[in-house]
Amino acid sequence: MEGRSCERIFIVQRGRVKVYRTTSAGREQILESLNPGDTCACNPGTREWCCTASAEALADTTVWYLSREDYVRMVESNSKLARALNHLFAERLQNLNRLVEQVSLMDTKARLIKFLLDLQADGVAKRNKSNNVLFIPFTREEIAQRLGMVRETVARQLSQLKNAKLIDIKPKQIVILDKEGLKKFLT
Repeated sequence: MEGRSCERIFIVQRGRVKVYRTTSAGREQILESLNPGDTCACNPGTREWCCTASAEALADTTVWYLSREDYVRMVESNSKLARALNHLFAERLQNLNRLVEQVSLMDTKARLIKFLLDLQADGVAKRNKSNNVLFIPFTREEIAQRLGMVRETVARQLSQLKNAKLIDIKPKQIVILDKEGLKKFLT
């Protein structure tokens, strides 16, 4: 939980975990989703080691735990692990910078379009052979929490994109009908 002392880290063995922050009004902002092999590992460089976010399983999940002391000992004694964690932290910093940019500088339609195009490009969502059908592993609520919106805004923007014949919406799927048309909203 956010703000609590972090006495151990976890590594996702199976399932999916969201890492999020909550506003004083109770709204969640998803910072990242952890999949098998991902970790919540924080920088052990300080003695005051508090969680900066909360984590919650989104599906049946199995995690491995490692005590803070064992984690610090492993990082200090294993340069390969330290380099791998530095790489992980650099990626997280880039992702958080992108999130700040999107939430503060892009309107809701552009954020949603960028999210869909990123899913298509990154291979996060399973795709069919033509690459235009995205099998979305997130609920509309999760998408809203990732993009700093409310669920109703996501639903409204998806509906507008569908009415403009840029996408089609099916259960757990979004079909990209006009990728170039979507990209125009990002310029």
